[in-house]
Amino acid sequence: MNEMIVTINNRKHSVKINNSTEVEINNRKVPAEISQINNNAYLLRLGNKVFEITAQKLEKEKYGILIDGCYFDVLVRTQLQENANDLQKSKNISAKKLNIKAPMPGLLLKLKKNLGDSVKVGEPLLILEAMKMENEIRSPVNGTVKEIHFQEGQSVEKNSIILTFE
Repeated sequence: MNEMIVTINNRKHSVKINNSTEVEINNRKVPAEISQINNNAYLLRLGNKVFEITAQKLEKEKYGILIDGCYFDVLVRTQLQENANDLQKSKNISAKKLNIKAPMPGLLLKLKKNLGDSVKVGEPLLILEAMKMENEIRSPVNGTVKEIHFQEGQSVEKNSIILTFE
């Protein structure tokens, strides 16, 4: 069974695909059948209604959907992704003073933020090369870069403070 949270016009809907002939939408079971016409076009039968659908992936979780001539921006997430997103919003994380430390020894390849830059949760901060792999380090908080302790091309030890936020 596939379970998703589908957001259309800021309204969330629980969608479970039970099998190839039935879906559950907001805890209501509906007979369903889907046929692919071409790469992005489908015919969907839900109960007694048939819909012509064109779907285009826009971003990671975002799709543009055309249903019988009406366009919708749709967000599709797993239940786990939705829970993580809700938790992130509810915390509204911001930094008082936070140090970003090197999670491993390596070479600071690229700083993606400068002194005074505003940073949001999840934004890339820097790229650290360790064991011939490039690791993108992302921000755990919202804040502003107050100090940069290393320059690009310098080696850092594990737990070395690279950036400080406020």
